[in-house]
Amino acid sequence: MNRLVWLLILNTLFFASFTQAKPLTPEKVPEPLKPWISWVVQDNPELACPFLYNSYEQKRCTWPTQLTLELAPGKGIFSISWEVYKDSWVSLPGDKKHWPLDVTVNGKPALVMDKNGIPSIKLTAGPDRLAKYLIKGEFLWDVIPDNLMIPGDTGLISLTVNGLSIPLPTIKDGQLWLKESESGQNKPENMQNNLDIQVFRKIIDEVPLQVLTRLELDVSGELREVKLAYPLLNGFIPLQLHSPLPA
Repeated sequence: MNRLVWLLILNTLFFASFTQAKPLTPEKVPEPLKPWISWVVQDNPELACPFLYNSYEQKRCTWPTQLTLELAPGKGIFSISWEVYKDSWVSLPGDKKHWPLDVTVNGKPALVMDKNGIPSIKLTAGPDRLAKYLIKGEFLWDVIPDNLMIPGDTGLISLTVNGLSIPLPTIKDGQLWLKESESGQNKPENMQNNLDIQVFRKIIDEVPLQVLTRLELDVSGELREVKLAYPLLNGFIPLQLHSPLPA
């Protein structure tokens, strides 16, 4: 099934000195000001957290990447990466019935707690607020369950069941369905990954110069992440993004 989506990107051209400007990390703050850092940020713990693409007020301080699951009769293993911008609890795949075991964070044993029936781990932010973690664990069972609870904000999923890759896993009500009839194993033989892109740009001749870019994507095939080669022109910085898909 084809799906036509569009993205609007507004970007502007500044002098080179401004395009390189970035917020200071705590290490680069002048020495006389460093004792004040904790005082400045104590009432705004989400200061360093990225905001959603279409709303500055909505900030997210924990971001999961791809969840990898390799499931077989008797055992299943998983791994998931998280980016953390403030001390936060993050959830793991599984539940009280299928509790994750032998969980490690960046190779070290981790304490898994029960948070409202969801296995969770407390992760801390790094010295520059951003910290990256790789969490691994396993499940033990007699047979592969019909479904498995996964973190609600999981984006990409790589699922293998009995050595067979499942390109179109089914998620319903926060659960990953593992039955053959529900998990996309019966993939149509003629299904192909296609992507057609049309690019339209509008030059706004003001000071500073602005360009409004409209990208129309005609997509078919598997659920996947696509990296666009040149959505922005050289020397420009993005100002706004409107998209019906996460971008």
